[in-house]
Amino acid sequence: MDLELTLDPREAQGKANKRLRRDGLVPGVVYGKGEESTNVQVEAKTFETLYRAAGKTSVVKFRLPGSSRATSGFIKSVQRHPLSGQAIHVDYLLVNLKQEMEVDVPLVFTGDSPAVEETGGTLLHNLSSIHVKALPTDIPHEVTVDVSVLKSLDVAIHVRDLSLNRDLVHVLTDGDTLVATVVPPRVEEEPEPVVAEGEELEGAEGEGAEGEGAAEGAEGEGAAEGGAGAGGEGSGDSSES
Repeated sequence: MDLELTLDPREAQGKANKRLRRDGLVPGVVYGKGEESTNVQVEAKTFETLYRAAGKTSVVKFRLPGSSRATSGFIKSVQRHPLSGQAIHVDYLLVNLKQEMEVDVPLVFTGDSPAVEETGGTLLHNLSSIHVKALPTDIPHEVTVDVSVLKSLDVAIHVRDLSLNRDLVHVLTDGDTLVATVVPPRVEEEPEPVVAEGEELEGAEGEGAEGEGAAEGAEGEGAAEGGAGAGGEGSGDSSES
């Protein structure tokens, strides 16, 4: 199915673009193929419908102001409002269909990994897109990654494993780059109680101190008993005298 978008001429610039957005229009600019940039606008609903189908990797036929023929190109970039998410500006790139170009193609992950269910691990997505070079009409809209092949923790998907027509599409991302794998669950081990060396020494010193205190107490009792005896002998001596 051909993707087409009619772009109307835009006179508003700068702050005047706010009025366009309030009226449900999205300002933009068209450039490429050695042509001067052209200010354009399009109905917001019409643009969003087409963008959901085309994204940034499918060729779109643009009907430009003042031209009776459609010109091929891509939606190069979309600026959106940080809160509402509404498109506030779009760049459209015109291309030569007979000349190769480089683009980032998004990865779409499908299926369920048996390794996740069996081990309780976590599915890791290492890439969200790959960089390719191809003719505009040969660029895939997206590349599907089936994670159902991840049946154990020692299995991984790399860029070289991705399914796409490599006769038409030259993948520039390194083939050894990890795309997806399942990592084992984290096991939190409870720390074993460890007695600090200083605490052992303190305990030993405490026992020594108690022993010393007991010895001192015994000596004190002996002295008291001796004192009492001496006192008794002394009193006997005085009574005899």
